[in-house]
Amino acid sequence: MKHRKIVVIACVLALSASPLTSAAYTAENALAACAAAVTDTLGDGGVTWRLDDNSRFDGRMRGTETIHLDLRDAATDEVVARADCVVDERARVKRVKTLPLDAADAEERALTVN
Repeated sequence: MKHRKIVVIACVLALSASPLTSAAYTAENALAACAAAVTDTLGDGGVTWRLDDNSRFDGRMRGTETIHLDLRDAATDEVVARADCVVDERARVKRVKTLPLDAADAEERALTVN
């Protein structure tokens, strides 16, 4: 009987926690919000984005994150803008900092301690 109560309590706790986890914001949500914010800042609407193969996003947001973006021309793959975007755990954009074109690539900026 004691084990059954523990299992029932565990199930109730799991069910009560499910609304919290189902509403969790992912890194993909944050990236989409940053892409929209940067394109709004630059005044270039209708831009699509893709995640570089070297990027590492592992699911849910756990706190404030900085996303480093290099915006490239779809036809030539040439960098047309660079930006760093700060998002909170709810994938809301807190700050967008546009960088000069001669700044380091996003991959390098991600590995550099500021």
